[in-house]
Amino acid sequence: MIIGTFILDFQTTDFPPNAKIAVDMLNEYQKAFQIDNQFALDEPVQSAGWFFAKLFLAGQFVEKIYGQNKSEIDSSKGKKFEDKFIAWLAVRLKNRGCGAKIKMAPEMKSI
Repeated sequence: MIIGTFILDFQTTDFPPNAKIAVDMLNEYQKAFQIDNQFALDEPVQSAGWFFAKLFLAGQFVEKIYGQNKSEIDSSKGKKFEDKFIAWLAVRLKNRGCGAKIKMAPEMKSI
């Protein structure tokens, strides 16, 4: 399976701590796979008490995460692989205390 870049909307009312949880978790995966520069979290835009940012995950990074968590991801909510992976990632973030909502960005849907 060839996976392209994931572009996710990262939305939260408390950006600094939620971003730190997400970045720390993704850094742990990078360290485990001995790779660098596989994700990016943009600076947020604030509106009506919410922070909106884009989270980019390299396709190679997603493939490695999937390889390590295949059964969990396959049993996640969703029909398509992208939906299952995002649902799995959202649960992982929530379990670490991250209050951010993540979803597929419109930019990714059009690719």
